[in-house]
Amino acid sequence: MSRGRSATDALTIVDPGPGARIHLLARRVGAIVADRLLDEVHQRDSRLRTGHMRVLALIDAEPVRIVDVAAHLGTTKQTVAPTVDELVAWGYVARTVDENDRRARILTLTPEGEELTAAMLGRSVSLDEEFGRLLGDDVEVCRSALWRIIESQRAPRD
Repeated sequence: MSRGRSATDALTIVDPGPGARIHLLARRVGAIVADRLLDEVHQRDSRLRTGHMRVLALIDAEPVRIVDVAAHLGTTKQTVAPTVDELVAWGYVARTVDENDRRARILTLTPEGEELTAAMLGRSVSLDEEFGRLLGDDVEVCRSALWRIIESQRAPRD
């Protein structure tokens, strides 16, 4: 790891065993994945953090406004703005005026940002393949169980 303390290290306080609560196991897997993805991006730029990766992933899907990024992350524009400012300053994101609302700004990836998100996606795919090999025939059972948990926690839609 190129950082001082990893997300995985932070969870070693609670060292779940195979019979641990599901949420602890899921959180541990999430921390492991975040660390592996961060290792990948740190090969390109050691300044990047997990928050930068989340923002880049949202912009990669399509050009977006900062308020939409904030809403997707469940936070405010003011909270996301410093992360976006860093990504702009480091050359990964471009900010342009929204022609439909001149007060708003549209965020898009620069060519450097596209390369970085492609590397993140590539590492994500390789992790999925690695977990697939590890789980074998259980991979779809695991995926389905995790998805059922996620779906059960979504807000009801009217």
